[in-house]
Amino acid sequence: MDIKANQVSPEVVAVISAAVQHMMGNKVVAVSIKRADNWTLAGRQSIL
Repeated sequence: MDIKANQVSPEVVAVISAAVQHMMGNKVVAVSIKRADNWTLAGRQSIL
């Protein structure tokens, strides 16, 4: 299965998949992972 993960290293995909699987408690499959824009993250942090 191909995972759409442009500009994201395989190591980061593995870590994200493992973290989601750990939190969900069952097997998960990464379908698409993409980088977030830093400005978007900054805006979300200001809301908190």
